Amino acid sequence: MPDNDFSNSIPSGTAGAILPVGRIRKSFFVFLPGSIYDTDSLDTFLNDLAWLRNIAIVVLAVSLLVIVIATGIILRVLIRKPLTIFSQEMEKVARGDRGYRFYDVRHKELIGIAQRFSKMADEVWERQQSLKEEVVERKRAVDRMRESEARTHGILDAIPDMLFQFDNVGRFLELRGGAEDFTITSEQCVGKTIEQVMPADVAGNFRKQLIGTFASRGVRVFEYHLPVRDEVRHFECRLVAVSDDLALAMVRNITERVTAAEEKKRLLEQLQRAQKMEAIGILAGGVAHDLNNVLSGLVSYPELILMKLPENSPLEKSIRTIQSSGERAANIVQDLLTLARRGVAVSETVNLNEVINDYLKNPEYEILRRTHPGIKMELNLSPDLLSLSGSPVHLAKTVMNLIVNATEVISTEGVIRIKTENRYIDTPIKGYDDVEEGDYVMLRIMDNGIGIPDEDVSRIFEPFYTKKMMGRSGTGLGMAVVWGTVKDHHGYIDIQSVEGQGTAVTIYLSSTKAPRIQVNELEKIEEMRGAGQRILVIDDVKEQREIATAILSQIGYQVESVSSGETAVDYLLNHQIDLLVLDMIMDPGIDGLETYRRIICNHPGQRAIITSGFSESERVNEAKRLGAAVYVKKPYRVEALAKATRDALQ
Repeated sequence: MPDNDFSNSIPSGTAGAILPVGRIRKSFFVFLPGSIYDTDSLDTFLNDLAWLRNIAIVVLAVSLLVIVIATGIILRVLIRKPLTIFSQEMEKVARGDRGYRFYDVRHKELIGIAQRFSKMADEVWERQQSLKEEVVERKRAVDRMRESEARTHGILDAIPDMLFQFDNVGRFLELRGGAEDFTITSEQCVGKTIEQVMPADVAGNFRKQLIGTFASRGVRVFEYHLPVRDEVRHFECRLVAVSDDLALAMVRNITERVTAAEEKKRLLEQLQRAQKMEAIGILAGGVAHDLNNVLSGLVSYPELILMKLPENSPLEKSIRTIQSSGERAANIVQDLLTLARRGVAVSETVNLNEVINDYLKNPEYEILRRTHPGIKMELNLSPDLLSLSGSPVHLAKTVMNLIVNATEVISTEGVIRIKTENRYIDTPIKGYDDVEEGDYVMLRIMDNGIGIPDEDVSRIFEPFYTKKMMGRSGTGLGMAVVWGTVKDHHGYIDIQSVEGQGTAVTIYLSSTKAPRIQVNELEKIEEMRGAGQRILVIDDVKEQREIATAILSQIGYQVESVSSGETAVDYLLNHQIDLLVLDMIMDPGIDGLETYRRIICNHPGQRAIITSGFSESERVNEAKRLGAAVYVKKPYRVEALAKATRDALQ
């Protein structure tokens, strides 16, 4: 077989055809199904091959397109509609619309998914509703919390209390409100311990209470005081531990409350003193009235006896001793009346400087100076001192008692300072007495003696209360007389004393602009004798009637006496009388005022003298307004009764 000829080598009956392609080096065979082609050249073969490739691609593309179209149709029919339903219903779920309808999916492969989606959507909706409710509730809780916090802050800002926070070592964590009461700011105390902020004594108390409240978790309430801007302020603290390392303290300024309590206590003490002195005064007044009736015999009769005794009588000395004793007893009774605030019988325009100078010239003061030679007296009397309205005798006794007391509390050497001045009080002074606003004459007597203990200051004006040695001096009524005299003059008294340093007694008496009237010297009895005028003595005490009758008879009057007001009224119906000597207090029966009223109804213009063992009272003044001329105080002194009788008749 030739090298380049294959035709003879192809068996007959072979399926297909064999195309001759030339020689082996110039051609080749192409086998196609059922045929064999002989290609003339490589280019022709390649062209055919490209054609076949293109055909294959076209077929493949058409097949793919058919598949895609078929798939789309299948998806549209079987999947897309359910997915669209899923998409639409999920959007409803996303919007919170519960009208989703997953059960519209009918494809058996997707029904399970739809059911799970529906269940999940229901759970999402329920969770959404729960979240909404939770959000609403949380919002309400937040609003309530904010409202509560705002309310709490408002309350804390409104109350005047200070709020402190402490840790368990006593360190300030926060300060809120009321810092002006504490004079510190939050920056000055936060981070510092109690001892670094508060005085040692207050810090010690705070520390003790803080330890106690952390231990017990109970509320501790205590008070303390602090010096703030040159004054003492009082505080109340409520301390409680809210945890193991945090304590809260609410501190309130209670200065006003404490001050009010102290003021109430002071006023109560003043009231109790006044009530005590009033009760003692009532007792003393009753005793004094009876004593005056008794003492009349010791004061008046010796004077009458002396008038009748011949000169150089050996009885004169004894009678004068009796008279002197009676006068001293009468002075004690006068002290009791002063204590009873019934002792100021006269009211004159007085200059206090003259009262002081007169006492310093008195023999009694000279005796005092001799018995206490180491005491120096310093005077600081205002030259333009205003006058006051009062009793010179009682004011002189007040000055004497104060100087005597000041002298006796100085052991050996010392100084007594007496000062007077005009003082206008524009703001009430609170002390032992409350001094009201007004113009006053002030008297102050100071000593550098032993002073008075605090517990004794409130009692020094009590009758018979004394720290002096028994029998050393006085009757125990000296300061009580001072108190009574000041009150009778509508004045005020203050006392300040420091034990071991001395005492200062200050008296405020209302000043007056009334002119002073010079009082004539006491006239002699011979110049005041009567001319036989008829006088009726009306007194319920027999001895008083006898004494008055004896004195008036001795000095030239015709005297009758009766024992009651009713008897006097009846007596005057049938008798003519020039003058009545009428006792104010008569028991039983009508008193002097009622007696005089009845008498002047029948005898208008009837002249009368009012007598009493007390001082001038409102009923005495009423009798004066009705026409009684003069008031005479018992026990009777011959000169006083003689002058009163003459003046009334004139």
